[in-house]
Amino acid sequence: MTIIILVIILVLLAAIGLVLYKNYFSVKLKGKDGEQIVSSILEKTVEGQQYVINNLLFTDDTGKSCQIDHVLVNRAGIWIIETKNYSGMIYGREEQREWTQVLANGRVKNKFYNPVKQNTTHVYRLAEYLGVKIEVFHNLVVFLGRADISNVVSSHAVATYKLNDVIHGVSNDILSVSQMKEYYLKIAELKDGQDIDEKKHVENIREMQKNVKNGICPRCGGKLVLRKGQYGEFYGCSNYPKCKFTKKLD
Repeated sequence: MTIIILVIILVLLAAIGLVLYKNYFSVKLKGKDGEQIVSSILEKTVEGQQYVINNLLFTDDTGKSCQIDHVLVNRAGIWIIETKNYSGMIYGREEQREWTQVLANGRVKNKFYNPVKQNTTHVYRLAEYLGVKIEVFHNLVVFLGRADISNVVSSHAVATYKLNDVIHGVSNDILSVSQMKEYYLKIAELKDGQDIDEKKHVENIREMQKNVKNGICPRCGGKLVLRKGQYGEFYGCSNYPKCKFTKKLD
């Protein structure tokens, strides 16, 4: 009888473990699949109307690398779009450094770097390359349908099904047809001449994380200095307001 009870307990534990395993490792869909979904929504380049570039990987003049999932250039500006393939409930605010993913009815919680801040760095890098003001750019983080972002407080986070509405909902034309083409050609040239692969990019990210710990701004290389704001003390870049990178106190 003892052996039978033990077997039943082991089977139950195995079943529970399998459920948790599936939930934990369904944190994201395959990255490329998610990017293809967003690519299909953005559609292709239409001369004089919009220009689309996917998977832009490049290094700047300082040797820092940057990988942008999607770039859309239209009359409303330059859209830098990051695709996030998370599932479950997502919690986060725009000013927070980390957001939270909740799975398995709250039994599994994962922290991840605020993707809006991540994409802000992408905007900064491409703006520097193009010599264009930040105001020309739109920062968008797209979560696929498996993610519930109803608890995310940020105008930059959008569900996949709302992506088109957000893009076409901007009525202000800030770029001329000639400017659109000019920026597109520069970005296309940057993509064609990329001299870095994804493995090296990952190594650069790890190096950047070390720099942050050592008080170096990951965006511009400035010094992180202690500042005091509305919500208390934090580290900010010494090159503010040109660079607005911040980091909360450890």
